Amino acid sequence: MISKTINWGIASISFAASLFFGFAETVKAVELGAASSYNVFVLGDVQQQYTDIEGKLAAAGDINYMGGIANKLAPNSGDVVIAGGDLTISNSQVNNGNAVYGKNTNVTNVGIPGGKLIQGNPVDFNAAANQLRKLSKYLSTLAPTGVTTVADGVNLTGSGTNLNIFNLLGADLSKTNAFRISVDPKSTVVVNVSGKDISMKNFGFNIAGTTPSKVLYNFYEAMSVTAEDIGIEGSILAPFAKFNFNNGQINGNVVVASLSGNGESHNVLFDGDLPDVPTTPQPKPVPEPASILGLGLLAGITIKKRHNHKA
Repeated sequence: MISKTINWGIASISFAASLFFGFAETVKAVELGAASSYNVFVLGDVQQQYTDIEGKLAAAGDINYMGGIANKLAPNSGDVVIAGGDLTISNSQVNNGNAVYGKNTNVTNVGIPGGKLIQGNPVDFNAAANQLRKLSKYLSTLAPTGVTTVADGVNLTGSGTNLNIFNLLGADLSKTNAFRISVDPKSTVVVNVSGKDISMKNFGFNIAGTTPSKVLYNFYEAMSVTAEDIGIEGSILAPFAKFNFNNGQINGNVVVASLSGNGESHNVLFDGDLPDVPTTPQPKPVPEPASILGLGLLAGITIKKRHNHKA
C-alpha cells in the first residue's frame, strides 16, 4: 500500500512538472546527435575506393567500399560498419567490430577479425536525418561572435571564451588559398558557410588556440561540396550535400547526404560544446467548457444527496 502511494506521488509530480515546464522545453544537441560516435555518417549512399576510415561508418543507403575501416578503434567496438541498404565491400579490412547490412550483401576478400557479418537495422536513419538537419539549420541562425576577414586567405578571429560563431560566404571559401582560425583555448568553433555549391581545394588549415576536435564547419544550405588536395582540420556538417572528396584527409566527423571519392577520414570526433536546439513549445491542456459544466452539475448533485441524507 505504501509502495503504491509513493509511486502515485512521483507520477503526479512528474506530470505536473512536465506541464509547468512545457513552454521552456529544449532538447540537447548531444553534439552531433546520432552521428556523434561515427567517423563518417551518411544520409544516403557511400561510394569510396582505395581509402581509409579510421572510425565507424554508417550510411542510410548503400555502401560500396574498398579500403580499411575502424583500425583506430578499440577491440569489440560493436557495429563499426552499418549499411541501411546494400553492403558491397571488396579487398578490404573491417577491424574491431561487426559489419551490418540492411538488405543485400556482396563481400569479397574481406577480413573481419574482430567481428562478424550480420543483417540488421540498428540505426533509425530517418530520425537521425531529421535531427541533423534541424541542428544544421539552427546553428546557422546563431549570431556571429567572431570577426571574419578575407584578405590573404580566410581569417577567423574569435572573441568568446567558450563558443565562437563565424559566418563565411561559400564563394570566399571556394577561392581562398589559406584558412586560419584564432580563438581562445578550449573554445568551440562553429563556422556557418553559406552557398549551394562549394569547393575547397589546394589550401591549408591553421588553427590556433583550440583543437580540430572542437571545430565544426556547418554547410547549412549546400547541395554540393567538393574537397580536393586538402587536409581539413575539423568536422563537417552538411546534411543536404553530396560530398565529393578526393586526394585529401579530414581530421573530424563527416556528416553528409552522400559521399564519394578516395579522401581519408581520420577518427578525430567532434567534442565541442554546442548550444541546445529549441523545440516547439507545448501549450498547457485547458479543460473544455463542457467538461467544466459537467463538473459543476456533478457537484450540485452530490450536495443535494448529502442534504437529503441528513434530513
